[in-house]
Amino acid sequence: MIKRIRPYVPSVRLLGAVALTAQVFLFAGCGGSNEPAMPTGGAGTSGGAGTTGNAGTTGTAGTTGAAGTTGAAGTTGTGASPGSPSCIGLLTAAGVEPAKAVACTPADIQLCYRTCGPEKAGYKAEMCTTAGLYAEMSGCTFDESKDFSCYKVPTAVDPLCPVGLVPQASTACTDLGVPTCHACNSMQGLAGGTYKDSGGAEKPGWCVCQAANAAGTRAWSCASDNGSWPCPMGKGCAP
Repeated sequence: MIKRIRPYVPSVRLLGAVALTAQVFLFAGCGGSNEPAMPTGGAGTSGGAGTTGNAGTTGTAGTTGAAGTTGAAGTTGTGASPGSPSCIGLLTAAGVEPAKAVACTPADIQLCYRTCGPEKAGYKAEMCTTAGLYAEMSGCTFDESKDFSCYKVPTAVDPLCPVGLVPQASTACTDLGVPTCHACNSMQGLAGGTYKDSGGAEKPGWCVCQAANAAGTRAWSCASDNGSWPCPMGKGCAP
C-alpha cells in the first residue's frame, strides 16, 4: 500500500509566534552587549554676534577765550611824546609863549617843550603849576634813539680848538677853522673849562662851531655841563 506524504503547513498561530521571535532577535542583535547608541543632536545654532555699541559722541571743543586787548602804550613823562608839542608859537590867554616864570591859568596849555643843549639837540619841559606860573625842568632830555657821540668831551687837549679862547654862544666862529662838532672851551675842550652864554656870563661847559647857515656864517652853539650837554648822558657817549 502506497503512503501519501502530506506537505507540512504550519499553522497560522505558529507562523505568528515565529515572526514575533524573529523580531525580538532582530532588535537584540542591533544592540549587542553595548549600550544603545544615542542619537547625535543637531549642531547648535551659533549665537548671533553681539551688536557693537555706538561710538560715544565727541565732546564739542571749548571755545577759545577772546584774546585780551593790548593796553595802550604808556605815554612818556607827563603824556606828551618827546619834544612835542613845541612851545614855539603857542600863546597863553595873555598872548605870551609858555616859558619859565610866565603866568598861566588852567585854560592855558599845561605842558609844552623847548629845545636845549648844543645845536638844540635836546628838549626840556615847560609846565603850568598850581602856583599860576610855568616851571622849567632842569637840564635837558636827549632822545635815546639818536647817536650823540659827536659831542664826546675830549680826554686830551683838542689842538683844533683855539688856545686861550673862551667861546661865546651865538657869536661867529667862521674864521677860526674849527671843524663841526668839536667840543671847545677855555681849556681846549677839557672838562673844567668854561664858555660864555649869549649874555656874556661865564659858565662851565662847551661850545661847538656849527655848520654854515644860508648866509655862509658859522656860530658857536653852547651848553653847560649841568645836564644840558648830551655826553656822557646821551647814547653813543660811552668810551
